[in-house]
Amino acid sequence: MANKLVILKVFGSLTQGVQIALEIGQEGEPPSTEIMGTLPADPDLLANLQQWQHSYRSLSGPQRIRPKEIVHGGSIQPVADCQRLAQRLQGQFQTWLSQASFRPLDQQLREDLSREDTVRVLIRTEDVTLQQLPWHSWSVIDRYPKAEISLGAVRFSAGVASPTGRQSDTDRSSVKILAILGHSDGIDVAVDRRLLEGLPQAAVTFLVEPERDAFNAQLWNQPWDILFFAGHSLSQSVEADGSGLQGRLFINPDDSLTISELKYGFRQAVANGLKLAIFNSCDGLGLAEELKPLGLPHLILMREPVPDLVAQSFLRNFLTAYAAGAPLHLAERQARERLQGLENTFPCASWLPVLVHASQASPPDWAQLSEVDSAAPDLTQASTEALASSSKARRFPWPSRVQVGLAVAAVVSTVRWMGGLQPLELRVYDWLLAQRPATDMPSRVLVIEATEADVETYGYPLPDDVLVAAIDQLEEKNPRLVGLDIFRSQPNDALQAKLEGSNSLVALCSPGQPSSSNQPGVPPPPNLPEDRVGFSTVVEDPDGVLRRQLLFSQPDTNAPCSTRFSLSTLLALRYLDSEGIGPENLDRQRLRLGQAIFSPLESHAGPYHAAESRGFQIFLNYTRQDNFADRITLSELLDAQTQLPDLTNKVVLVGMTAPISNPTDYFVTPMGAQQWPQTQIAGVRLHAHMVNALLTAALDGRRGIQPISTGLAYGWIFLWSLVGGVLARTALRPWLLGLGLGLMGLYGLCWGALWSGVWVPLVPPLLALLGSSAGVRWLMRRYR
Repeated sequence: MANKLVILKVFGSLTQGVQIALEIGQEGEPPSTEIMGTLPADPDLLANLQQWQHSYRSLSGPQRIRPKEIVHGGSIQPVADCQRLAQRLQGQFQTWLSQASFRPLDQQLREDLSREDTVRVLIRTEDVTLQQLPWHSWSVIDRYPKAEISLGAVRFSAGVASPTGRQSDTDRSSVKILAILGHSDGIDVAVDRRLLEGLPQAAVTFLVEPERDAFNAQLWNQPWDILFFAGHSLSQSVEADGSGLQGRLFINPDDSLTISELKYGFRQAVANGLKLAIFNSCDGLGLAEELKPLGLPHLILMREPVPDLVAQSFLRNFLTAYAAGAPLHLAERQARERLQGLENTFPCASWLPVLVHASQASPPDWAQLSEVDSAAPDLTQASTEALASSSKARRFPWPSRVQVGLAVAAVVSTVRWMGGLQPLELRVYDWLLAQRPATDMPSRVLVIEATEADVETYGYPLPDDVLVAAIDQLEEKNPRLVGLDIFRSQPNDALQAKLEGSNSLVALCSPGQPSSSNQPGVPPPPNLPEDRVGFSTVVEDPDGVLRRQLLFSQPDTNAPCSTRFSLSTLLALRYLDSEGIGPENLDRQRLRLGQAIFSPLESHAGPYHAAESRGFQIFLNYTRQDNFADRITLSELLDAQTQLPDLTNKVVLVGMTAPISNPTDYFVTPMGAQQWPQTQIAGVRLHAHMVNALLTAALDGRRGIQPISTGLAYGWIFLWSLVGGVLARTALRPWLLGLGLGLMGLYGLCWGALWSGVWVPLVPPLLALLGSSAGVRWLMRRYR
């Protein structure tokens, strides 16, 4: 059995073809065999490599994150696609290596090596693409169980000579490890720490999310055998054609460094004896490119983004084998191949680890690393703790949070402005309205309902004489106003005389749709002045829910009903007029009515997008309790035995509640929309809500519902988008708790505002909060 070193110096590229110089010899001795060969250009192999890389990097979970956060798009198909592309890449790679021009090199390896030999196969090339090929799948590795592939440059840097005079310290023989636990958002580095702490004959110094000066100071202050890094990292192309790579380490949430930014510290660490660096982080080939000129002899890294479970499993198996005495390259191979057991969930996991040599020196085993330089100074416990305490995780940079917040808010605002959120906003408005607590209020309204039993008794439509009898009964109690929510365009003489002779009676008409034969409109009773006729028109939203109240509008002179005021508005205005309260125009947009000020809804007000805004519309301020209006049936009214309450200060509404009367005279309210199936109320009860809303606002100061301005609404969205970015970074343990508190706070503010009469958007800021929070979290995981 012998320790063999096989070197393949590979020049060229897949697009132009490559030349290969093969050297075979004993470790630490000049090569005994040298042979040249070539391989042709293979654009298909390059294309297969790029397709596999794109597929692997497109998986939802190919990064160092907790396994529970990995979701492959709700399907295993992306995993299967990645595995299929990996098999195709391996097949194409084997075909390339089986070319006749390369066969003499393969035969020479078979002659010079035996299965008992410990073989280190070093692929030395400067071409990044050639480094990324799956060399571990070369048949030589399968043929020789004690062989492993590693990477290196064509020309090794002389580097810095290691210090001499290292002596065995029989009192404390240990491997000195500097462990940097860098930016760890979404990474369970605690597992890495426990694995390192369990190593035999090891003295480990931990720096947790250190600042740059603390990291640099440790590289300078004492000798290290192993440098370990766990956290976020990435490799970036530095050449336009992608031929060069630069690595970047994220040492804390705010700081990321290239190796060149710690160049002198790394050079000093190598001079002090640093022999091995382990980067248990994502995408590390760029780190290797920058460390090669500094003379760091040996590196272990991940060639692509790595899931957290894969990184932990590799580290556990590698450290176990290496500390037990296995050569470095065989410990790496054993740990790498054991990852195959995870590939049903994490495709190509066994492809990720790679050993890189920047020196021809044989890699040390664990026993060699445990020889300690007794003359080397140790940091005191106090200074170590001081450095560790200075390694505080800082916040995610404000510019990044602001940019994500602005972008998400802009997207949400655009979707909202185009009407994409209107249905959801209206449903949430209904839900909030239904959550308001019930409040006591004076009862100023009496509703006389013509029920199904009344229709069976008196017939349908109700005879005019029945209405005359009802009016006579009411007049005995001297109501302030009586509103007939029943169309009577051609009353008989008795009803006509009653309408003309009573100033407290208000009749109904309908403008209809003159152009529509289905809605021709209904004229009012003849000879009634405008202040005694109100229109029946209401404004339903596209989903069929009635949320708005139309107070008045400009009449169509050609319509059969040309009054300006709705029935409910006219009843409320005449009631208030008897209290000495009249409407007052504050400006072109605002109307004062007693203690209330009303502003008309615009087409983009509140949750609406391009809503019908004709006339003077406001939100209908429903009340939850039913006792705001007394209710009796028509039969009870006409029954001489019924004791009516005093109606002196009441508005009486007379209308149909029997479904047979008019199916279109039933409406869904925001409260009814919350029930399943949805419930409806009759038009006469709806008019009662409208009258009550105006009277309680004007007389009792009950605030109507007014949406905040459009500008404030979009400012509110941007504010919560920024809050989402802040919560995503500041509430790390766990961040979902902070996000949950933010959602509860947003809901509480919107609910409280609506209770006090101000409508504040909930859905758009909620989406902005979640979107910006998710965006910041994704960026913190992506750019590691």
